[in-house]
Amino acid sequence: MKKMFLRVAFVAIAILVFGSCETEVNQIEKDALHQETQVSDAKFGYHNDEFFLVANRGSSTFTVFDAKTTKFVQEIMLPDEGAQPTYLAYSRRNNSVYIGDFANSKVLYYDADSFELKGEIEIQQGAFHMWINDRVNQLWINNIVSKSTSVIDLKSNTVIRNIPLPVDEIPELTENAVQHDVTISPSGYAAYVTVLDGPDRSYVIMYNTQTLAYIKHEVVGGDAHLLPVGSKLYVPAQNDNSVTVFSRFNLDKLGVIPFNSAHGVANSRRFVLTTGIADNKIGVIGRNNNNVISEIDTDFNTPHNLAVNKRGNIVFLSHSGGTATKVVFYQLRRNGTLRKISDFDSGLNPFGVLRY
Repeated sequence: MKKMFLRVAFVAIAILVFGSCETEVNQIEKDALHQETQVSDAKFGYHNDEFFLVANRGSSTFTVFDAKTTKFVQEIMLPDEGAQPTYLAYSRRNNSVYIGDFANSKVLYYDADSFELKGEIEIQQGAFHMWINDRVNQLWINNIVSKSTSVIDLKSNTVIRNIPLPVDEIPELTENAVQHDVTISPSGYAAYVTVLDGPDRSYVIMYNTQTLAYIKHEVVGGDAHLLPVGSKLYVPAQNDNSVTVFSRFNLDKLGVIPFNSAHGVANSRRFVLTTGIADNKIGVIGRNNNNVISEIDTDFNTPHNLAVNKRGNIVFLSHSGGTATKVVFYQLRRNGTLRKISDFDSGLNPFGVLRY
């Protein structure tokens, strides 16, 4: 009888505690999250290796490193003359790496183990930031010359739709407006796109991935980027010297973290990392309190994009620019501090990075 009473009491407390939190979550998103937990990982492929990749925009190549040891593996030349690889994404379901070619209006995809070219997808002009979510079988990529977002079906490797700027939903957009960064929620319910509109203003726009319909938007500072971590959406805005934290369920603003020229963003379990691209710094933010725990000066200019290995203890950084060549590896300690391990001369203008 005593055990039964304790069990009933525990259930009652759980309903009171968790029930009140769930009222903030969009019902459709909750359903998607529930479905996510029901999907067996057996549906996805696995490989024993772990890699860091960097797109060398000025060399028409991408470089592969071992993400466990930081050792160089190989460099792959894109097939088209004058190719400009910008950003990369990985599909575990398809065991493929996808790379946007800015100059040739296409996405190429390679086998994630052998790095053999498997195919290509024609998109609009100016391939830039991209993101994959296997649970909805979609790749979203922004085309900054055509001012559109291509949504690609990963089952058929074809474009579902090219989404234009949301001028009807945001009539105040100017002729300078252009899509920039993009990400998708872990459950796959929502996609988020930043639209940059002049040096001081960016829009964070939320879309439904099933209908591709606009949901809502919020305004942040200039040159904004995106990263979903848990229930939050981190949005560094370089020209506002800040990282704004939103609820990824409804874009409610949760707080602002000051950090000069905040740009690239990645996460490692208890931490979120951002680059101070104009100040040559990397900052480590604690996810529990959203405070900057530590920062470190970089040895080279223009620290751009970050990736973190699976264990969360190695950080991979690209330094971008017309004559830049450096990528750098750091150890991320348990206390949130960084220590440089090594650097490597990758191709010209190391740009987007990826870990899988």
